[in-house]
Amino acid sequence: MINSALVAEGGGQKGIFTAGVLDAFLEQKFTPFDLKVGVSAGAQNLAAYCARAQQYAQTAIQLTTEQQFFRPARFFTGGNVIDLDWYFHEVQHNGKVRFPTTPTSLTPQSNFYAVASHFDSFAPHYLHTWHDNMFAHLKASSAIPFLYRPGVEVQGQGLMDGGVADPLPVRWAHEQGAKTIWVIRTVEAHDDGKMPILERLKPIMSRINQSPRMFAMYHHYQRRYAQAVDFMNAPPEGVNIVQIAPTRPLHSMVLGSDPATLQDDYRLGFELGMDAVQKWQDASAYAG
Repeated sequence: MINSALVAEGGGQKGIFTAGVLDAFLEQKFTPFDLKVGVSAGAQNLAAYCARAQQYAQTAIQLTTEQQFFRPARFFTGGNVIDLDWYFHEVQHNGKVRFPTTPTSLTPQSNFYAVASHFDSFAPHYLHTWHDNMFAHLKASSAIPFLYRPGVEVQGQGLMDGGVADPLPVRWAHEQGAKTIWVIRTVEAHDDGKMPILERLKPIMSRINQSPRMFAMYHHYQRRYAQAVDFMNAPPEGVNIVQIAPTRPLHSMVLGSDPATLQDDYRLGFELGMDAVQKWQDASAYAG
């Protein structure tokens, strides 16, 4: 039976904030959630949380500062701006950043889902994820459109970044039965997901062949994001939403951040995670 859920938003390297929050949870042995569902970087963070791999997500996100991972110039030559093939090879095989889990530490009973989007229809896929299928599912959830062009095939379906289809899967978590839903954001709580800069860039982007698909993805994302924010602002009766969001704009960018900046946002996440657990424990003690 599902009563509580933990939802983690994506955001590329901004996910270092989420890594800090979840490490605080692990520090406090705070693991009360029946369901965990994450998008892109949020899914990678939750995989580490489910495996009780404290500080691993921080290490893995630092890996994305390597030049091999992010090369903007490849966009203009038809290549992949982000090298997910290299990244997932590293986290599967490289001793320094190899994902520290075993078949017994991340199981189907962990009830962890990674969100991906159908490559053509943009429909959401909620991928039940454990040790055996983890890397394929996390790669699909993280395959940012246009920056990793081929997408990822999972069970015969071409998939890409889950942020297109369901960037904040709070409504889905509720549909699974959750009445208490904790949501870790990578933007401030008032952010509605709109990106007005894309509208201003339309005259320039119209020169790029992929422009119609790009804007179709953006508008789909924006609609789903707005629906999620509306749900959180006015949840159904009996549903409790607990948001943990940055108290200032994160200094980290989606891509291209430096290690010191990432560390600063990690510390903010850790502090707010510790505060959130303490408030929850105080409220529970008072109610009891």
